[in-house]
Amino acid sequence: MKMLVLSDNHGRYDLVMNLLSQWRDKVDYIFHTGDSEFSSGDVIWGLVDGVVKGNMDFDPGYEIETFINTPAGKVALSHGHYYGVNHGLGGVKDLAQTNGAKFMFHGHTHKLYARMEEGILFVNPGSLNHSRGPEPERTFAVVEVNENQIKVDFYDDDQQKLDRLSQQFDL
Repeated sequence: MKMLVLSDNHGRYDLVMNLLSQWRDKVDYIFHTGDSEFSSGDVIWGLVDGVVKGNMDFDPGYEIETFINTPAGKVALSHGHYYGVNHGLGGVKDLAQTNGAKFMFHGHTHKLYARMEEGILFVNPGSLNHSRGPEPERTFAVVEVNENQIKVDFYDDDQQKLDRLSQQFDL
């Protein structure tokens, strides 16, 4: 199973539409973890399986968090600003654990990472607008789950895989 995870594009409508069009048939799920700055009623969300409100999404039609059941386990989505992700993962970890999620995807910090803790995969795909982390690229993530392993690949906004950032986790 493959999941595409996007966040923090802050506008950049054409880029997101292009990514969704290019990847929709290549992945099983597409998730956006907030700060799109699009209307919650935009047709673009018809290509997405889950989307949440970011701190720069002022449209009241977005959920603060959402949960999606997949064959590989429950996915929790939150932008992260309500859960203090600038200061650590404690808040989103509690959210994931309380709701039985195996995957916790969030944004907000513009710093990409993938980490496995207590059986939960935490991923921030970075930002499609600008990075605030040590990696300079604007990024998104693809999470691939099979029987024995989870692989997380990061791509730049030109859809070039950044091999140096790929991570694998044994199940």
